[in-house]
Amino acid sequence: MSSWLIVSLNVTLFRLIALLLGRLKLSVPEAMEAYRSLAKNVFGEKKRFSDGKFNEKALEQAIKDTVKTKLGDAEERMLDPESGAEVCKA
Repeated sequence: MSSWLIVSLNVTLFRLIALLLGRLKLSVPEAMEAYRSLAKNVFGEKKRFSDGKFNEKALEQAIKDTVKTKLGDAEERMLDPESGAEVCKA
């Protein structure tokens, strides 16, 4: 795996963690469970000779499902209207 791909995947993972912990205000155990569920839905079961690809539509839908579960609307804006200047807007 090339180093640019590893960096790209890490940035994506950090953004997802920021969403789960920051905007959705999940606890760490809740965020871990949401991530496990999301990963299972997006990547499915491990296959021995997989090409490592995943379905980006499944990722989008999994994120929307998580947002809808927590906020009630899958299309909710990620900028929290109730946040003050002291809240991280990662």
